[in-house]
Amino acid sequence: MEQKSGKLKDEMYEWLLSEMQAAQAAGVPVAVDGKEYSLHEADKLKMVMENHYYMKSYMGDESGKIVRIDFDHIKDV
Repeated sequence: MEQKSGKLKDEMYEWLLSEMQAAQAAGVPVAVDGKEYSLHEADKLKMVMENHYYMKSYMGDESGKIVRIDFDHIKDV
């Protein structure tokens, strides 16, 4: 079970990095647990995410344009 959990966390981290890369290319900031991160902080981000799972959500402005992507810690998977 531990190996499966570790694999899922690695997949989640890779998914989050690919989402960050696409968002940065579009000029959209990305926040994890309310703190903005960039791809330059990938190692630090992996340590933050080490024992948690995350869900992606979008923040939009009045016109519906996405202005930030949030990844929030979830407790149950």
